[in-house]
Amino acid sequence: MIEAFNDRFRNFIVLDSGERIYPQEIEAAYAKFAPIKAMCVFIVSGMEGVRGAKALWAVIQPNLDDFRKFDEVNLRGVIKERFDNASELLPLHKRLKGFTLTLADLPRTMLGKLKRYAIKRIYEPRVIAGMEGAPPSLVELSPESLFLIKSEVGIKILECLKEHSTITRPITLDDSLELDLGIDSLGRIELATLLEAAFSVEIKNEVISKAFSVKGLISRITEALVGAQSIPLEDQGVSLGPDYWKEHLNVPPKKENLEILELGTGFFAWLFRFSLTAVNFLVFRLFFNVKAQGAQNVPEEGAYILYPNHTSFLDGPAIAACLPRRPVFQLFYFVFGPYFFRPFTESRILRNFTKMARVIPFDFSTRFLEALRSCCFVLERGKGLCFFPEGLRAASGKIGKFKKGFGVLAKVTGAKLVPVAIEGAHEAWASTAKYPKRYPIRVRFGKPLSCEDLEKEGMAMGAQNCYDAICIAARKALIELKDRP
Repeated sequence: MIEAFNDRFRNFIVLDSGERIYPQEIEAAYAKFAPIKAMCVFIVSGMEGVRGAKALWAVIQPNLDDFRKFDEVNLRGVIKERFDNASELLPLHKRLKGFTLTLADLPRTMLGKLKRYAIKRIYEPRVIAGMEGAPPSLVELSPESLFLIKSEVGIKILECLKEHSTITRPITLDDSLELDLGIDSLGRIELATLLEAAFSVEIKNEVISKAFSVKGLISRITEALVGAQSIPLEDQGVSLGPDYWKEHLNVPPKKENLEILELGTGFFAWLFRFSLTAVNFLVFRLFFNVKAQGAQNVPEEGAYILYPNHTSFLDGPAIAACLPRRPVFQLFYFVFGPYFFRPFTESRILRNFTKMARVIPFDFSTRFLEALRSCCFVLERGKGLCFFPEGLRAASGKIGKFKKGFGVLAKVTGAKLVPVAIEGAHEAWASTAKYPKRYPIRVRFGKPLSCEDLEKEGMAMGAQNCYDAICIAARKALIELKDRP
């Protein structure tokens, strides 16, 4: 039996084993790793419909200001990655089983302390039912909210959201675009197309990328429409349809993005990559005893995408240390940008470094579409691309779900897909460790796969569309390669 107590100083939970768990300590441990505004840890009973099954759970209100600072919209993905890292530093009985995100303020006392029992009472049934987000508000809408939802702009936006999301219930102002409506980074790009068609004006990516709730979206669109110039029907962008992403990605990247794409073989660029490759090879051979298997499977020419599992900062360099000479000189890397490369874009020297290293930085909001266009641009010119389809690092070591963007890029370009299984990189430099350590790394390259074959296999496995089909079948091939003795 698990019981909760409240002493003079703080609450604590007593496990069946007799060990005490202090929620505040667990909350503090996880909050060090993630942008959190408020967090409440409690025990959930009856998980997965099993009577008596208990789990340590958290309800989290993210700090949206931190996400906006880095133009990040993937709330769940970012927090999950950070929490996976934090869990590795805690004993097993103190690790969270999972968490629920909500944009609503958590109930507090007049002194500002969390009402833990009230939070548990409200959210535990939703956790058991697998529901994300906050429960519907019982408070009457304010005059401001009533104006937003009944305005012409609000009505059109709600119609677009209803068309774009898969939920059947009425959409409310408090609904989260990601958590409640399931609109991810690519979904926001599609939503922008619907909104532009509805209002016949250009909707900037920043307007949608910085909105996390329906209320925030309506407010930002309302402000953006003030003074906006109408777009003639013949000048409006592509519409949603079977060829939507093909038409969207076949647009050349913007000038500033083209400037950091090094396609030529100039002497200084060649010398830089040769030196970088040589140093990288020596480091991995001497320090990590890196071993390569199946490197001959990497195409010598033509467009191809290497798609590895992702658990460490060492994954990309480990692949580079194992590639044959020609492919390593033709390969571009699709790398998450906001936390690492934003300062590079402000310095000419660092921009040139990024260019010669053949890095395509991306984020999940304002620059995601442009980054995908850059990927298409280099693939269409017969180059290779290293793309991590899981998006963020998986601290658990298991191969996570592939992002839709991987399937879109593969389908649009028709590039060969080469699975790459990396073992030992997580042990050599876990995301929770400050410094790497000596540990052998093995990189195994699978045989090239065609998008057509993967699409057919994925549809047979129950995928809903061609992009998901490619992701499902490609993930299966990577798992099989990684599990091969």
